Formats: sequence, structure tokens, C-alpha cells
Amino acid sequence: MIEHIVLFRFKDSASPVQVAEAGDALLAMKQGIPEIQEIHFGPNLGPSVKEYGHVLVVECADMAAVQRYLDHPVHRQTIDRYVAPFRDARLAADLEV
Repeated sequence: MIEHIVLFRFKDSASPVQVAEAGDALLAMKQGIPEIQEIHFGPNLGPSVKEYGHVLVVECADMAAVQRYLDHPVHRQTIDRYVAPFRDARLAADLEV
């Protein structure tokens, strides 16, 4: 099992509604991308909250499934429409669990 972990910093100009819509859209990807086994999104509760305020965790079977998830049109459309316009920075990592 691979946990694909993404930390997001949204632009100061992003409203709470826009961030919530981004989160809802990210979570909805599970319905359209079969590689997603579990998905979680929410505010960063740790001390790095000022650097990266939100966290996405996507669980996939293996790295090949992570790549298919990343390449999937639903993922690309979700990022392009709901995340990229409001994102200031991101940091991604993959962890085998």
C-alpha cells in the first residue's frame, strides 16, 4: 500500500469557500478513479500549518496505481479547475505502508 501525501499552501486570496470546494472536489475523485482505495483531505493540524495549511492523503495499491491516479483525466480536471487557480505551493511524497 502506498500513501500519496500532498501538502498544500493556498493563496492568501483564496476564500474559505474556494478551499472547501477544492477539498470537496478532491474527495469526490474517489468516485471516478478506481485506483483510489481511500482518500482524506483536511486542515494541517501540525506545527507546519503556516507553511502548508492543508493535507491530502490518497491510498493506492502500489506506485503503478499512484501513477495511473496522477494521469487519470478526473485527477487532472480536478486539479486544473479546483486547486491550481488557488494553490500557492504544494509538496508531495509517497510512502509505502
